[in-house]
Amino acid sequence: MLDSHAEAMDLDHLSSADRGIIGQALRAAADGPFFPDWEFHTLFGLARGEVRAIADSWPKPVRSAETVTTAVNNSFVNLLGYPHRQDAAWPKWLSVDRTQLKELFDRLHGQK
Repeated sequence: MLDSHAEAMDLDHLSSADRGIIGQALRAAADGPFFPDWEFHTLFGLARGEVRAIADSWPKPVRSAETVTTAVNNSFVNLLGYPHRQDAAWPKWLSVDRTQLKELFDRLHGQK
């Protein structure tokens, strides 16, 4: 089960591939067809523009660590768990499948 709370994530020791996937997830969340505007803030705890700003500056975000953690965590949680019904659009935004995204999410949270 996915935890929707923003927990401490180890973003400092990532491979360039992992950083790229996180950037894709942030971009998909901010600009993709996955989340309606009217529900975005409720799902993310952040405005779409805040998530977009983090995606724009990734991998060196200019926001607080807490805001970045929230954006990354909730991008993963909602891409994996929200019923967006946009499976056909997924490969246009993300180079990994759901299983691979979940594996990275687990590693970010120190799970195997």
